Amino acid sequence: MMRNSMIKTSGWLVNNTVFATFKQTTPLYGSTTDGRLYWIERNDVDLAGLQIKNQVQKPRSMIVQESYAPRIYGERYYNNNAKTGQLPNVEIHDIFSTVKLSNNTVDLMVGSATNAATDNNNYFGLPVSMEPTVGIGTTDQTNFGGTLLDSDFRDTEQIVACTSRRWEVDVATRDLDDMQLNQNAQVRNVPMRLSFRNDWGSGDAIASDYLYHVRIMIATFDRTNEYNDLPESQTSSGWFIAIPPSIQYLTSEVVEPSFIEHMTMTRRSRAI
Repeated sequence: MMRNSMIKTSGWLVNNTVFATFKQTTPLYGSTTDGRLYWIERNDVDLAGLQIKNQVQKPRSMIVQESYAPRIYGERYYNNNAKTGQLPNVEIHDIFSTVKLSNNTVDLMVGSATNAATDNNNYFGLPVSMEPTVGIGTTDQTNFGGTLLDSDFRDTEQIVACTSRRWEVDVATRDLDDMQLNQNAQVRNVPMRLSFRNDWGSGDAIASDYLYHVRIMIATFDRTNEYNDLPESQTSSGWFIAIPPSIQYLTSEVVEPSFIEHMTMTRRSRAI
């Protein structure tokens, strides 16, 4: 029997006007080691009905449905200096997992510069080490010096499915500067193209009480400070980031394994 686990994520419009409210709304935000803004949205699916029947799900496919691509505008302010920041780009990582990713784990994955425990090891930020022992869990998995914990035995098998995507500006820097100079404030927008997409995850059986989902969003924006401080908004450039809402399905095959198989799947799902 096939089963669809569905979650819905919100649309986000982030700009200077709503920035103070935005920081209170998202459960986690910060600055990456390359100076971008990141934030998350969390969801989960209750699997109690399957657990009662001693059934598990084996993932087969993941679908992310959106009605439009992310939209962005900015004048590349970094440390309050125009045209010194990265070219506009947006990343979205939609992750299904059988344990809840802690805030420290998310900080590790994005390459947070504003969490002292994780800023030296990261996945999505500046490329450093990505050891197979660096995984997910309920506690921080690095020492405060940034090195890996020797006692950590977990890996990424609890991430059962993920879709990672990146959009980048689709014009030359010179053309972008000209466009930004002449664009009317009512129609500001930067053309973006999808430059990267990858579907990944262990695909292991789901034998947990909940199926957890986190949407990690990372984008350039106009900032008045440097990468190693919590982001502060530039107030006059008219920057914005628009992330579309989504409906996401994880299609799985529902099976009823033997007792021993079920116990093994449960231990793997719960990182025991």
